[in-house]
Amino acid sequence: MFNKILVPIDGSSQSHDALLQGLEIAKIHGSKVTILHVITYSEQYVPYQSIEESTLPQEAITPPEWILEYMENVRKNDETMLKEALKHAKTIAPKVKITIKLLTGRAAETILSESLANYDLIVIGCRGLGGLKELMLGSVSHKVVNGATIPVLVIK
Repeated sequence: MFNKILVPIDGSSQSHDALLQGLEIAKIHGSKVTILHVITYSEQYVPYQSIEESTLPQEAITPPEWILEYMENVRKNDETMLKEALKHAKTIAPKVKITIKLLTGRAAETILSESLANYDLIVIGCRGLGGLKELMLGSVSHKVVNGATIPVLVIK
C-alpha cells in the first residue's frame, strides 16, 4: 500500500518520532523511505543596489561574503543532521531502503512539491503549537495536511 514514504525532518524531537514511525510503517509494508530536510533562511537576501548598479543584471550582483559564509554553514549543519538521521535510521531499519534529500525553499511548499514525486505517504512531526500561535505563525505540518494530495500521518 505504501511503496514510498516521505519523512520531512527538522531536527526536532517530533521529527525524530515521525522518522521512527515512518520506519516502522516501511518495515511492515516493505516501503522505501526518503528523509527530507528543507533549508529555510529566515530572510531572503536582497542585495544593496546603488544607482549605477541598478542597470546591471541581478546575477552580476553578489551577496557579501559573510552571507555566503552563513548560508554555507547552514547547509553543512543541515547535511550533517541528515547524515546522522540516515545513520540512525539504518540501525533501526537495516532492511529498509532509505535515501536522504536536502532541498532549499519554504518548508511546507517544498515538502508538498516533493510529495508529488510518486510518494504514497508523508509522515511528519508536529510541534504542537496549536491555537493562537498556529493561527498567527502558521504550521508546516498544518499546511502539509491541508495541501497534500496523498495521506499524511502527523506525529505529535
